[in-house]
Amino acid sequence: MEEFWEKVEHYNSKLITPALVVLLVIIIVELFFHVENPTAELVLKIGDALVITVFIIDLIFLAKKARSMKFFFKNYWLDILAVFPFVIFFNLLESVYRIVLATEQLTIGQAILHETVEASKSAKVLAKSGKVVRIGARILRVVTKSRLFTKVHHGRKKKSGKRR
Repeated sequence: MEEFWEKVEHYNSKLITPALVVLLVIIIVELFFHVENPTAELVLKIGDALVITVFIIDLIFLAKKARSMKFFFKNYWLDILAVFPFVIFFNLLESVYRIVLATEQLTIGQAILHETVEASKSAKVLAKSGKVVRIGARILRVVTKSRLFTKVHHGRKKKSGKRR
């Protein structure tokens, strides 16, 4: 069974570079193009999920090889944040916000209608902030999985204790 997991790790490590390319394409499409086609949105979501899956598998193997949990969390905390599903959190927050607004509309009536218009503007801002957080999380994934991050992160060496 150990040979199987070695193969999984080997193939997964080969998938990281293509996953980074797919992730950069997703970031560029979300930043610069307004996608309204449901099929295109679905393709973007599936691509993002596949990229996250590759990164999660890589994180599992990093955790398996870590000397201790303390070492793992100290050295790979940014990788953990990169795969954290912020989208689910913000979708839940937006749903709760919309439920509260619907309840207020039913109970208070016409006086609240004007407030609801303002609150719906806030909901749109909240939805846009969710998109910004999604893009930020994707950029974080690119940074953590690219070689640039490892050079910067591991390039800092501690100086010896002697002073001149």
